[in-house]
Formats: sequence, C-alpha cells, structure tokens
Amino acid sequence: MTEKDEMGMTPVTMTREQARAEHTARTGHDQFSETIYGLVCASCHNYILIDHTNCPPSCREHETCRQAYSA
Repeated sequence: MTEKDEMGMTPVTMTREQARAEHTARTGHDQFSETIYGLVCASCHNYILIDHTNCPPSCREHETCRQAYSA
C-alpha cells in the first residue's frame, strides 16, 4: 500500500472525455484544445488533463503510466 492509499487518496485515471465533462460541469467551459499532452481549456488556458499515455511503456515516472503499463 502506498502513502497516498494510506491517506485515502487513491489515484484515479481519468479519460479525456471524463475530464471534459467534469470541467464543463464545474465551470461551464465547453471548448477545449487537444494536444498530445492532454486537454487545454480554451477559456481558462490551463491544462485540465495531462495525458501521460504518450510516454513509452517503460515509463514508471507518472502514476498514470505505472497503472497503464503495470499489466
């Protein structure tokens, strides 16, 4: 069990579609730019999702990579 799990902060992998829907529900912003790195909100000009799945399968630096490539 990791320190995050012990603190009740289980990491969750979110899809781009889920990130869009959650951000739109929270802020009302509904226009996004897709990049190879994730999603950028056109109104906030912030990344709302950083997509680490573009990393090589050997990457273990990011939690999302560890989850995606652990199998």
